[in-house]
Amino acid sequence: MRQTSGFMQAALILLLLEGFAPIGPAQAFHIGGVGACDSCHSMHNPMDGGSSSGSLLLASDPSSVCLNCHAGPGGGTSPSVFSPDGSALTPGGDFYWLSKTFTWGSGSSTGDSHGHNIIAQDFNLGQDLHLSQSPGGTYQSSALGCTSCHDPHGQVQGGTGGSGALPISVSGSYGEQPAAGTLRGNYRLLGDSRYEGGSAATSFLFSYDAPIARQNNAIPFGESDFSHVDYGTGMSEWCANCHEQILRGEHEQMAGGGFEHPSGSSALLPGEIISMYNSYIRTGELSGSSATAFLQFVPFERGISDPLQLDPLSRSGPNTNSRVMCLTCHRAHASAFRAMGRWDLDAALLADSHPAAGDGGVAGTDIYYSYYARNIAIEFGPTQGPFCEKCHGTSLETMTAPGQDPLLPGPDIPF
Repeated sequence: MRQTSGFMQAALILLLLEGFAPIGPAQAFHIGGVGACDSCHSMHNPMDGGSSSGSLLLASDPSSVCLNCHAGPGGGTSPSVFSPDGSALTPGGDFYWLSKTFTWGSGSSTGDSHGHNIIAQDFNLGQDLHLSQSPGGTYQSSALGCTSCHDPHGQVQGGTGGSGALPISVSGSYGEQPAAGTLRGNYRLLGDSRYEGGSAATSFLFSYDAPIARQNNAIPFGESDFSHVDYGTGMSEWCANCHEQILRGEHEQMAGGGFEHPSGSSALLPGEIISMYNSYIRTGELSGSSATAFLQFVPFERGISDPLQLDPLSRSGPNTNSRVMCLTCHRAHASAFRAMGRWDLDAALLADSHPAAGDGGVAGTDIYYSYYARNIAIEFGPTQGPFCEKCHGTSLETMTAPGQDPLLPGPDIPF
């Protein structure tokens, strides 16, 4: 109910007070740079306190402005990242899972362990209850929002005011070619190495540029084995803007300590991993081929820096240029599982994943959407192990035990 009223409130302000029509789909609105100013700001009727904040926003805070257009039912062509039922099956996941805590027997997974806890007052999303700053970094959880990662003005190289950068003419998300004298935007409007982490952040500056990746423009917000983000380079490094110690493998300095997993541009997949990924179909079945090996739950970087050479329709598996990255195991926004896992990181058999029937907190389509509308027990079998096997086979003795995330330490790391 809050989602619908928030959108309608913004739309009415635009129509009645400002005299402009409401904006169209987010893809057309952003294009690759900044959208129309009056779709996010109001000169005379701000809702965020106006001149005191200096932002003149059409909502109580920056994330609420974003969710005015990016909340609602999901689907492959929907720009929603916050659905009422888990149906926003975007590559980044659904902030819906932040509102869901599941309990079973003596176990549980809390809502704020399911993803990045963005602050969006108008949508009842609040600050992380456990962490004061990013794991492996110094970004303050009290400042975390959509604009912590996404530059709402879509600047590249600091923008015209910062560095005299050329104007942006096309999105950086779909492999489009910019016209002469113009730039391609950053992938998903992610901040680059000059970005200051959003208006709520203090004394913060990104060190790494936005990653190279490409999505299918025909299904711009969907994800499957057949249509997905094809990742090129720089994803883990970009995550390190807030999680530097995790990228550098300095887990021993963090609470929990212990397990380390290589990630990033230097984490080239060795031959045995490439062979396993390409042959692995499911637990106990290794008859696959590299031409059809890609699995949406275990993406990887192809080591390609030109988005025009990436193919979001490709089903081919990794080769000697491919790397593991943070998003190989985690969602960027949120998932149904602890630590934003792409699968249940605590389940020895994925058929035993939580949420499950009978769990406290389970409602409606929670189980159906937790694995992106794929029935794991039917499609992969009741003895399917964790998707770590896609790279490591069933030789998981060196992997962490249930209760500890392969990339983040500790039994219940929220964010």
